[in-house]
Amino acid sequence: MRYGDAKITNAIAETTNEFAEITNEFAEITNAIAEITNESAEITNAIAEITNAFAEITNEFAKITNAIAETTNAIAEITNALASKNRRHHHDCNNLALTRERYAPQIFSG
Repeated sequence: MRYGDAKITNAIAETTNEFAEITNEFAEITNAIAEITNESAEITNAIAEITNAFAEITNEFAKITNAIAETTNAIAEITNALASKNRRHHHDCNNLALTRERYAPQIFSG
């Protein structure tokens, strides 16, 4: 082999080694990107779980709110019924008082 041929062969070998180093660096970068992607997927899954938990909590609060509304409506119905009964009773008492005022003098004068 001549000196010139050896020089070319060495240059090709150096270039090949440099390409191998660059390829290895790209592989490391690709692996780092894969790790970041996996971690991002884990974070996304964790966020999804938290979001689902909040949705469940929100649904439970909605159930509680509905139960409170139903209870409030029932109390309102009871209050209205008692108020109506009280008005009727008051009306009956007023009628009785008017009747007494009208007829009592006649009964006792008599």
